[in-house]
Parts: sequence; structure tokens; C-alpha cells
Amino acid sequence: MKKFLIFLLVLTSIFIFAENGVYDDEIVVGSFQALSGPYAIIGQEMTKGMNAYFNWINSNGGIYGRKIKLIVADDQLNPSKTVVEVKRLVEQDKVFAIVGGLGTYGCLAVMDYLNENGVPFVYQGAGTSKLVEPPKKYIFGVQPDYTLEGHIIAKFLVENQGAKKIAVLYMNNDIGIEGQLAVKDQLSRYNMKPAIEISYNPAETDYSAQVLKLLDVNPDHIIIYGLITDTIRWLKTIRDYGLDSKIITIYPNADPNFIRLAGEYSEGVMFTGWVPLPTPDKPEYVKDFERYVRIFQETYKDQIPSSYAAAGFIAAEVFVEGLVRAGRDLTREGLVKALETFDHWSGILAKDITWGPNRRRGKDSMYILVVKDGQFVPLTDLITWKQE
Repeated sequence: MKKFLIFLLVLTSIFIFAENGVYDDEIVVGSFQALSGPYAIIGQEMTKGMNAYFNWINSNGGIYGRKIKLIVADDQLNPSKTVVEVKRLVEQDKVFAIVGGLGTYGCLAVMDYLNENGVPFVYQGAGTSKLVEPPKKYIFGVQPDYTLEGHIIAKFLVENQGAKKIAVLYMNNDIGIEGQLAVKDQLSRYNMKPAIEISYNPAETDYSAQVLKLLDVNPDHIIIYGLITDTIRWLKTIRDYGLDSKIITIYPNADPNFIRLAGEYSEGVMFTGWVPLPTPDKPEYVKDFERYVRIFQETYKDQIPSSYAAAGFIAAEVFVEGLVRAGRDLTREGLVKALETFDHWSGILAKDITWGPNRRRGKDSMYILVVKDGQFVPLTDLITWKQE
């Protein structure tokens, strides 16, 4: 009878303290990525970055003896598929957390579900501030959002570049509109407003008529809130019409493919960035980048990691730091409290990450880089903006 009571007590304690996805020898986490379809190149690369970091952690003993098992669902960047796949990860696969989901609309589609069910969602491959403002207990953003970016761009142009006449070209979608509103808000703090604002459809193939409006204004700086294809189309049209305004665009465009596709038109174009470049004047970043490549190539031999792989790597390293801080007796609530202790934390690639009890925007700083002689070159150190 005594043995039975002891067995019953142990069994009861297991049920009381058991946490979904946490076992004696492993931690099961989920992610959703576009592994097939037109955006597969992004999802596959981001998955490589996560796999590489988790594999490295596992090969070095895991976290308090637990290996990390990553289950990646293919949602093809389709929000309706995202909802189905994330519910499967949570309710059938019993994952501990979601790490590194890709796509603004997919992230927004599952944000409330994860938050209401108490499932930590660490790192979203998305730029909307709706994920972090207002703060939601279980949603932790890392990537800069377009509100933060818009304020930093306007601050840089006015305070660092002495801009007087700023044009804003923005896609008529969530990305463009959020960025445009942030730029206007920051300019208002200098008693300024854009010299001209032009909303456009990214699918358009001819921006000649809109560029004629720019010629009438002759701005000293132009902000382009577009993605690679339409931003390059704008850039070429602006230059072919003889307008020599300085141009700055957003961090999704700070990719070697932009320079490759734009060619000589990319020279002098400025970009925002948030992952520091490994340049000779920053030997600590060079050391970190070389370490990142070595870790990546332990899983993907001789492959050169892309910027999307870097995003996945950062998602994984930030999450792992949270696990380490949460301690051996891992729970979702413990992870939340651990992540809230981040105070300008920097890892191998992740830099300057801060969260708190009422803060879920992980970044409040970015820097500016410029294309010079066909290469990205840092133009500033980190520029900080904090929401008032």
C-alpha cells in the first residue's frame, strides 16, 4: 500500500509539473516556413539557419542535457495554411514554443491564437508593429518593425544628412503605409512634413508619370518603402529622368541580390540595417561573423549562408538564450520571465536585444549602410529610437 501511494504521488507530480514539448532528453519546438511554392527560397534558407544553430547546440550537449527538436511546417506563406499548420503543431505535436515564423500575414493570423493558449512565439519574420504594439505576453519580436524603421530613417535624414525636402514613395499595403506614417510622425517633431508623398501599386511596371511629379518637387532625399523589384524599378526610372536626389530604402532590400540586379544604379543608395556588417573597422563583428559561418557549415558544408539564413540563426540563438536563462525546470511561464530579462543582449549575430514585462519590441536601434564600389558599407553606428 505504501509503495502504491508513493507511485501515485510521483505520477501525480508528473502530471502537475509536465509542460508540453519538454521531456527529459529533448525540447520540441515548431516553426512555420514557406518550404515550397514561390517563396520557398526564403523559407528554406531561414530553416537552414535555425537547423544549423540548433544542431550546433545539440552537438555540444543541448540545454541542461536536453536536445532541441525542431518541427517545421510548410505553410507556403499562405495565412490560411499557417493557421492550420500552427494549430497542428500546438495541439497534435505538442510543441513547447513557436520559433521564427515567416510572413507578416501568417504571423498575424496565429498571433492571438498562440497568445491566448499561452504558447511563446519568439521571433517573427515580419515587419508589422501590430505584433509588438500593444505588447502581448507570449509574443516576442526581434526583427525591427516598420514603425521603428520609419522613425529612424527620418531622424537620420534630418539630423545626420540635413535633409530639407524629403519625398516618400510607399507601397499601398501594410508595409508601405506603416512606414509612411512613421516617417511623417518623426518629421512632425522637427516641424517638417514630406515635400511629396506618392502611394503606388508594387505590381505596376511603369513609374514615369509619378517620377514627373518628383521632378517638379526636386527633393534632396527620397525614401522608398518598397521591396527589391519595385524599388529597383523606381531607382532606374528616377535616375534615367536625371534626378540625383539621395535615395534610402528599407532593410529587406539590404541584400546582395539588390546590388546584383540594380548594377550601377545601386551605387550610393542607402539602406537601413540591423545585423552589423563584418567590416575591417569592426573586428569584433568579423570574429562573430566568421564564427557564424563555421557553425552554419557544420550542418551545410561549403555552403555560404544567405541573409535569410542569418534571420533563422538569430531566431534560434535568441530562443536558446531564453532557454538557458529559464533554467533546468523549464516551463512556458519560466521562458517568458527569462526573455523579459534581456537588456541590450547580444549574441553571435543578434545584437542589442531588449525585452521587459511591458515591452515586446526587441530592437530600438538600427544603422544605415550605403553601396560603395558595389559593396555594402556601414555609414553610421546604431541609431536609437524609443517610442514615447
